[in-house]
Amino acid sequence: MNERPFRFLQPLRDLLRAVSLDERRCILCHIPFSPLDRGAMPPESVPRIGIPLCPSCRTLLRPRKSGYCPLCGEPALQPEARPAPCDACRKTSPPWEHFRFYGLYGGALKTLILRGKFGADPAVLHLLGRLLAHACADLPRPDAIVPVPLHRTRLRERGFNQCQEVARPLAHALGAPLRPDLLLRQHPTRHQVGLSEAERLANLEGAFLASPQVRGKRILLVDDTATTGTTLRRAAIALLDPHGGAAAVDVAVVARTPRDNQDYSDALAASCGLAAEKSRS
Repeated sequence: MNERPFRFLQPLRDLLRAVSLDERRCILCHIPFSPLDRGAMPPESVPRIGIPLCPSCRTLLRPRKSGYCPLCGEPALQPEARPAPCDACRKTSPPWEHFRFYGLYGGALKTLILRGKFGADPAVLHLLGRLLAHACADLPRPDAIVPVPLHRTRLRERGFNQCQEVARPLAHALGAPLRPDLLLRQHPTRHQVGLSEAERLANLEGAFLASPQVRGKRILLVDDTATTGTTLRRAAIALLDPHGGAAAVDVAVVARTPRDNQDYSDALAASCGLAAEKSRS
């Protein structure tokens, strides 16, 4: 954007900076910074979409742009490689049409997800939704945005559905209605972490039920993280029921976790501006 017409505001900016009235506190590191100091923003960082991040944390949270499967987000061993389908997606195509994610699950992005999910921090979840909206800007406009649901017992325990909170700013950015009522989790399931592929499939068998109102709609299914994609596949299949289901499903997740973290080096994590992670929470 050409800022020449706004040069007359520079004296006001200087005054605010001099008396520290322009400072905001970074949502990630909690260090005060000046959002008016545009020159301090690094070129390779989070898009400037009005989010409260200092220059250093913006660099840590820059989006993933290469070296992944465009169908499921699985990272490639060569971080700079052009997006190409992974072996698993070549063997069995996912049920969705488009897949978008913001970055790898690690470092600063992992910290924010855990803080929002288990720390019940609505500001962090709102931030994650805005980051995800940037990754979804090129998707076909959905008729409805559907967060992956929690079972009512889990919802009572946690008090909120983190996927729904992430989906709120995403729905606003895309101009599409948020419809958590279109997908129901019918019975409680075990946490997927630590389960084998067969156990994951059995755990989610018949877990989701779509509303008849999804008929003929393009649905954007939203989750906070994806590892094997089992939950997303089961949810998408329920939405795409051949007897009156959705016309199409796209998927958006904040972070993609490699199926086997041990296969990825520190250089792979560093390529996304993330600290290397050797374990999964």
